Amino acid sequence: MKRSRKVQAIAARAGAMTGRDGAIDFAAKTGMLNQMAVANADDHIYRVIELVGTSEDSIEDAITSAISRADKTLRNLRWFEVLRTSGHIVDGGVRHYQVTLKVGFTMEGPH
Repeated sequence: MKRSRKVQAIAARAGAMTGRDGAIDFAAKTGMLNQMAVANADDHIYRVIELVGTSEDSIEDAITSAISRADKTLRNLRWFEVLRTSGHIVDGGVRHYQVTLKVGFTMEGPH
């Protein structure tokens, strides 16, 4: 069953989705994104896993270490979402950063 669009995109003026003042027409952009989501709904099935990255240096390094490690054993990684940020304190200072991530990757078709 096909989902119907709730937001109707307006005709783009001169090939762009901007109003008179140059602002982006968010209704038009949302309508186009919804169309693309409906058109591509069956293109990918995602598997979602949870990872915890750690670093002694920064939150960014914790994220990067989790993603780079997952990339060594998983194919088709597509996105991540930070679920939780935490850390370990020693003697009044941050000793480790921990970041819990939700990571999505596309599944391959049957062989």
